[in-house]
Amino acid sequence: MYKSQFTSGIKAGSTIAIGYFPVALAFGLLAKTTGLSFIEATAMSIFVYAGAAQYMTLSLIKLNVDPVTIVINTFVVNIRHFLMTASLNEKMQRAPKIVKAAYAFGITDETFSVLATRKEDEKITSAFAFGVASIAYGSWVAFTAIGHFVGANLPEFLQIAMSIALYAMFIGLLVPSAKGNRKVVMLAALAAVIHCLIYFTGLLPTGWAILVATLGSSILIEIIYARRGKNPAAFQIEKEVD
Repeated sequence: MYKSQFTSGIKAGSTIAIGYFPVALAFGLLAKTTGLSFIEATAMSIFVYAGAAQYMTLSLIKLNVDPVTIVINTFVVNIRHFLMTASLNEKMQRAPKIVKAAYAFGITDETFSVLATRKEDEKITSAFAFGVASIAYGSWVAFTAIGHFVGANLPEFLQIAMSIALYAMFIGLLVPSAKGNRKVVMLAALAAVIHCLIYFTGLLPTGWAILVATLGSSILIEIIYARRGKNPAAFQIEKEVD
């Protein structure tokens, strides 16, 4: 029974593993051009295992931001995982806490989507969750290592040129979310404005500027939307205008 569920999980997670191929490969390559060793880049994927946070970390390392600030920024970016795992817990079969902690490490946006979209009346087994998480995790780590190896063998001028891909990757992550979603556009724009104000006035170092911009824009946008919720007539007019 356990083997069958684990195999089913691997099959369900195989599409995630394929999807991780270009992103993890690019991360490994960019980690090399940023200055991380093969062991450091692979270890980051093994122990951190958080795509957006790892890309952000590369940019902060490139800017010589102190480690404590990097850790805090990573925590803020990944704080959504508290909500995802809490929500997923309602669909999971009973299991010891140590088992839940183990498969919770493998929860990403993609694995959460696969697990959360299972039938409402069907409890998810730990074996199935481990199957989904293990193939996705293995893919991310393996392709990170391959990407770093490929990057190490590129000509030096191409390694330097690839540094621009880090910013292109962030744009690639933002655009699909912002498309047709005014809230995401406002959030990104406000965060950019706050960060520029702090950065160019020299109020805070780069890492702390990013952190303050992220939290500040999130809080302000939520306050704006909360007030809109209290005034549904104005909100309806805005929707009709859109």
